[in-house]
Amino acid sequence: MQTIRFVFQEILKVALFFLIFFVWLRYFLRNLWLVLLLSALFSIATYTIMHFVMQKKKNKQNLKIKEKQDAQNMFFSLACDDKPIDFFEKLALTKHKNVVKHKDFIIVKHENEKVSTLLYADFSFQGLTISRFMEIYNKVKKAKVTKIVICCKIVSEKELAVFIKNFSEKILIFDEFETYKKLYKYYNFFPEITHKYTIDKKMTFKDFVAYSFNKNRTKGYLISAIVLIISGLFVRTTIYYCIISSILVVFALISQFNTLFNSKTDDEVF
Repeated sequence: MQTIRFVFQEILKVALFFLIFFVWLRYFLRNLWLVLLLSALFSIATYTIMHFVMQKKKNKQNLKIKEKQDAQNMFFSLACDDKPIDFFEKLALTKHKNVVKHKDFIIVKHENEKVSTLLYADFSFQGLTISRFMEIYNKVKKAKVTKIVICCKIVSEKELAVFIKNFSEKILIFDEFETYKKLYKYYNFFPEITHKYTIDKKMTFKDFVAYSFNKNRTKGYLISAIVLIISGLFVRTTIYYCIISSILVVFALISQFNTLFNSKTDDEVF
């Protein structure tokens, strides 16, 4: 059943592309059979190119979405861990030998170099502010290191980026996504996801246009476009009809196939 549905949807895509090309070719060419032939060729070519591009883009987008979700879930899992600093110790030990673990942070001392890095993980869900940074700095400054790395959920104050330049140590601040990219992914060492973090989706502009491009609107857009196109078979079409019918077909395409504006139905409970 899913295969039949997929084939039908792909055929519908080609048909909608065909309608767009037919409208414009009919405007410029009078030979109906030539218009039909060219419309078919152009629609198949457009479908093939778009399918290849969209598939490639979809794979990249899915990867980014998954990594973002993993970053959130990993931060939440570590926040729920009794000893999250143990993970960062194990992470550092994958590439460094001289790692010293303290209660709230770890220190990595590089061999044959007068360089040492302190890593502090702040699991406050309010985010890192200048005041919170000062609390952390006063707690770790006695370690006398050359670099301080602070991992947090989010940087709550933009002024913090300028404020940290006032200190002699090199200070790096990573939010949960930078921590994922620059630590977990770089070291190829990831925390176990034991808890999943869910937040309410904020209302955006996309939500406001969702009504206009919902799947239920496809039929209306398509019928309106077909009426204009059929009328063009009997009377000479103007540029106005070409533009309007093309827009209606594009709207039908978006409404039918763009998952962004089509919410998924809930799974059956029983």
